[in-house]
Parts: sequence; structure tokens; C-alpha cells
Amino acid sequence: MRIRRLPTPLHQDSETDLTLRLKTGDEKAFEEIFLRYYKHLYSIGLKFLKNPDLAEDAVQDIFLKLWDHRDALNEAYSIKNFLSVAMKNHVLNVIRDHHAAIWEYFSADSEELIGEDTTSNTYQLQEYGAILEQGLKQLPPQREKIFRLRVFSGMNNEQIAQQLSISVNTVKFQFSQATKFIKDYLGKHADLENALLSLCCLLLF
Repeated sequence: MRIRRLPTPLHQDSETDLTLRLKTGDEKAFEEIFLRYYKHLYSIGLKFLKNPDLAEDAVQDIFLKLWDHRDALNEAYSIKNFLSVAMKNHVLNVIRDHHAAIWEYFSADSEELIGEDTTSNTYQLQEYGAILEQGLKQLPPQREKIFRLRVFSGMNNEQIAQQLSISVNTVKFQFSQATKFIKDYLGKHADLENALLSLCCLLLF
């Protein structure tokens, strides 16, 4: 379900009034909130996710959740701040889910470290993610595909072998070689220990 974009409203009620109206199921109040904060939330999503479609999907999810849980809103709190925090948590979860498997494969040699500045670590993670993508593009095409299917798509060796019409042993070998290369690449270009620390902090957030 997509929330359609609407023209800019001619007047704006206070946040408190909008929240109170929304809690009663007033669709016009919901539309005004959507119009008022759509661009703000989209900019947050695009800043973190670097993908217009993912950012748009994130905005849609946040507003649908706002409508579904409108009864729990507290009119004493800023709805803009509420939406902003919800959006940041949502995109961090998207990033975390995308990189969770990388943490599993690359954390064996790293100490369990907990950072306090999650915002800083999120920015670092974006930087390391870009470096990771550069490294992946240097792999042979089949090796890159196997790595992405295994790490990002969560497929097992048998599933990958079936999809690519190759043997399971080939999948295992290619993935092992890809992992060694990426780990070495991150070590040379991104300070692997700090990259793992950022991943750890984000996963613990």
C-alpha cells in the first residue's frame, strides 16, 4: 500500500492539535502530517541509505506505522521528533540487517568492543560499506555473485550451487577465496579493526 502524495495544505494546525486529531482517526490530520514531514523524513532516509527507492519505502513504512499506532501517541511530545527518531531507527535497522552477515564472517579475529557514539559509528559504517563495495567489484564476476548471495541474500551453499548450476564444492572454494580477499582488502583500505568495531556498535544499537 502506497500513501499518495498530496498538494501542500493551505493552513497548518499546531502539532498538538494534529496529534489529537490523528488519535481520533482524522485522516485529514494524517494527510497534513504526511505533507509537513515527508521531505524531512525522506532526506534522513536518503542520507543513510543512499538509495531513493529504499528511502521512499522507509518513509512509507514510518507513516503507515504512525497511522497503525496513532492511539499510543502522546500529544505532549513533538510529532516531528517522534517521526525523526522512528525514521533513524528504521534506516539503522536496514543497514544493520544488510551488514549483519559481514559481521559474522569478519569478527572472528576482533575483540568484542562496545562504542558509545553510535551516530559516529553509523557514518563510519557507511564509509566502510562503500569501501566494501569497491572491493567486491574487484572480484571475478562469479566469485562476487557467490559472495553476495551468501552474505547479503542469506543463501546456503546448496541453494547457491543450484541457482548458479555449479557444484557445492565450487561454491565453498569461491566463497572462501572471496572472503579472504575482502578481509585483506578492508584491512588495507579501511582499517579492519575499526571497521569491525563500527559494525559491532551498530549491531548492538
